[in-house]
Amino acid sequence: MQYKDKARSLAVAALLVIGITVTPPVEADHPLIVTLDGQQLKSRFEVTDGEVYAPLLPLAKELGYTVNWNKQSDRIDIVSDSDRAGNGRGDEITKQQVTDWIVEQGKEDNYYVEGLSYELIDLDGDGEAEVVAAIDGGVHLGHYFMFDRDAKGNYRLIFESPWKVETLKPGAPVRVGDKLLYETVERTGGTGLDVEIVHLWYMEEGRVVEAWKGITKEMNAMIPGSYSLTVAGYHIQDDVLYFWRTLNLLEDDAETIQGAPATTMNTFAFDGVSFQAK
Repeated sequence: MQYKDKARSLAVAALLVIGITVTPPVEADHPLIVTLDGQQLKSRFEVTDGEVYAPLLPLAKELGYTVNWNKQSDRIDIVSDSDRAGNGRGDEITKQQVTDWIVEQGKEDNYYVEGLSYELIDLDGDGEAEVVAAIDGGVHLGHYFMFDRDAKGNYRLIFESPWKVETLKPGAPVRVGDKLLYETVERTGGTGLDVEIVHLWYMEEGRVVEAWKGITKEMNAMIPGSYSLTVAGYHIQDDVLYFWRTLNLLEDDAETIQGAPATTMNTFAFDGVSFQAK
């Protein structure tokens, strides 16, 4: 309800500022015909208690604006064409633009851009969406990128790593100290080897800092007679990361467990920058 009230207020303000002409007053709650420079707008306008209301998002889009609502900061940003010029923002960002940024700013000479996907995610809660992109280059091949928008409106590459990821969206953030940690899972390996690696990272002063990484799955089926499966997990409590691993020796069918699994535990304390072994 609070968001709806804000949207209505902004819509009313927009009508006053841009000088839209409205047909003569009608009875409350009846739709209005509204024109801009002689052209009828498609958005729905209503008069309620003597005031004109319109839904903010459809109206803004119809007028060529972009609306971004940041629930965490309880903030609505209306972006004009001048702010979107050059690089674009929100839905205005295209795959070709992200491709160009990677080619121009990336570390490598060649990328398999046909496998590119991207999303806009506000990672630091400032109301500005970062661009998270990934290239799927094959079974265990890929790249992971993050772009941040600077004061001039240009997107710059702040992180690149040869990670193949299953999803662009990082895991739900966890607060440790004054940092907001995100989880990204990398998939790697080779013939007879399948590995999943968890990366915990945070953003600070426009850069990405990795706080910890650990292997959470490793299927080793490279040499008959020495197959194994290691599975692991972690939990963060009071700025301490608890990491446990269970090793299972396997028969050559890569399924049947030999003997009893062996579990080990390690702990890591957060020193304000990263997790260090205790």
